[in-house]
Amino acid sequence: MVAKTNLLALAGALLWFGAQTVQAADDWNAVIVAAKKEGVVNLYSAQIGVPELKKITQAFQAKYNIPVQTLELRASELVERLRLEQATNRTQADVAFTGGAVTLEKIGVLQPRGAIPNVARLDEKFQGSDFRVPVFSQSFAIVVNQKLVPEAERPKSWADLADPKWKGKILSDDFRALGGGGLFFAVTYEHLGQAFHEKLAQNSPVFSRDIRESSRRIARGEYPLYLPYVLPDALLTKGLPLAVVFPQEGTPYGNFDAGVVKGAAHPNAARLFIDFFLSDEAQLIYAAGGRRPTVKGLEASYPAEARPYLETKLLGTQEDPEQRDRMLKLATEIYH
Repeated sequence: MVAKTNLLALAGALLWFGAQTVQAADDWNAVIVAAKKEGVVNLYSAQIGVPELKKITQAFQAKYNIPVQTLELRASELVERLRLEQATNRTQADVAFTGGAVTLEKIGVLQPRGAIPNVARLDEKFQGSDFRVPVFSQSFAIVVNQKLVPEAERPKSWADLADPKWKGKILSDDFRALGGGGLFFAVTYEHLGQAFHEKLAQNSPVFSRDIRESSRRIARGEYPLYLPYVLPDALLTKGLPLAVVFPQEGTPYGNFDAGVVKGAAHPNAARLFIDFFLSDEAQLIYAAGGRRPTVKGLEASYPAEARPYLETKLLGTQEDPEQRDRMLKLATEIYH
């Protein structure tokens, strides 16, 4: 009798689970239908000049016949643009895509994303929140002009950059702004301390906001060294006299998150696009470009050429918005 009761209970549970699964599928199908009626996705992206993003937006349009209109901005500019749009009730963006999404969540310009099927596939290390979804992770290292810096003279660690021999020779992303520079400052401040940054500041790093051009400036010999170097860029600069240095402490890394903008005119299309970001197709496009997928189970499909940049030793990241703000303020005080 007990066994029969247990079997009936199990059968009932399976029927309930099956009904919930069907309901979830029906609900998502309704999102797809609504997204197609909305007819467009307006994407604000802090990923500037990266060919993989264009491939993904084209693949999304081919699959769903929904065009993606992309505006590329520096992370700090994206924050201010969204803040202004919200303040004036003129929201244009549907999806915000940036490494500074924790800041967007903090200032309230994102809305809850709702259920997105592929979120269930995220690796435990990349969980995001109810407002933002990690799409990929990328690491930062050092790049040198291999003609100007022989292998024996290259830094072996981040700490080596405090050596006075590098004074006036370092080109860098801005540590005082959101983006790779701000992330580098926060992570290395945590692991190497304020004394490291005070010594590095004495070496007078030259800040540049033009990420795409910086590695080419190193290749031309304007400076012998650049940091923090976005590792995926190594795949875009093949043939140039550049050498990547993987610091022995490990590489700072940052997640690029996507979120639905509060008051988005096309919220269903936004959710559908974020779900597509986590598809195998989109994730492997990013992997081929040296950006680490955030979904589980794709490691065997990583391209051999990109694998060194996808499997680097990690030093740390910074996703606490209040701590990030404190770090940016401190960087401004040290590097003035």
